[in-house]
Amino acid sequence: MCAEITATTQLLKSPKTFEEQIAILRQHGLKFEDENIAIDILSKLNYYRFSAYLLPFKNIDNKQYKSDKTFTKIYELYEFDRKLRGILMSITEPIEVLLKTKIAYFHAHKYGSAGYIKTENFISVERHARFMDEFRKAMRNNSKALFVKHHIRNYDSQFPIWVATELFSLGMISKFYANMNAVDKKEFAKTIFFTGPDHLESWLACLTDLRNRCAHYMRLYFHKFINFPKFPKDFSGTRSERLFDIIYVLQYLYLDKNKWNNEFIIPLEALLLEYNEAIDLNYIGFPKNWLHLLQNGNRK
Repeated sequence: MCAEITATTQLLKSPKTFEEQIAILRQHGLKFEDENIAIDILSKLNYYRFSAYLLPFKNIDNKQYKSDKTFTKIYELYEFDRKLRGILMSITEPIEVLLKTKIAYFHAHKYGSAGYIKTENFISVERHARFMDEFRKAMRNNSKALFVKHHIRNYDSQFPIWVATELFSLGMISKFYANMNAVDKKEFAKTIFFTGPDHLESWLACLTDLRNRCAHYMRLYFHKFINFPKFPKDFSGTRSERLFDIIYVLQYLYLDKNKWNNEFIIPLEALLLEYNEAIDLNYIGFPKNWLHLLQNGNRK
């Protein structure tokens, strides 16, 4: 095993100084207005992370960047992406809290405070076992939290679901819902979000993917998502496989229409206007009528 690792590491590229990184970018056709500013930026921003924003502008044949691209213009894309993630996190958080609240309330009133630990309340025994393993791991990782200590000490490590959900990640919520009994999934989706279980399951998977990318500061610009949301039947747009698809269905998970418009749409519109000359809306899947689609979605 050690020999295999050594052989592999010998194939890895050697580290480069900031000056060498600039030389490589220049060699591929990127222009620089001020190398000192570029060095300062690269000293705070990983070269690998920065270079990902050059992907849309690289000529596949000769690996050269388009002639009109400068370091500053590419950095503007990074800054746009960074601010966009911040706006998106501001809406994924209340959706996540809402989901925890609704899931806990629904399941507790149907199966009791500890119904979530019983396999008979779920579709798959195996998936439920994996979920409970993940929950116990979350409990261990948060063992110093006061509410966790309290339930370990006073309730023999038993947590009612409305407490347990505080340890659920968004991914765990998505898995929890996906494994709920079919009749429960249908009732929950229709009662809370006015949709069908297949739609809601796909939305939660997409929401998890988006939230994780934002939380880990991963690129959204020019990114194609693996999970595709099921659109409502009367959706009039075209699937892009990019960011807009997910944002569109988020409006159905964000139940406060006024906050959606005031705390998301207005900042989003302002950001797109601020970076209007730097970005290409196609690379985030936004159609020309994006504002109409997000302001006037068919939410009940």
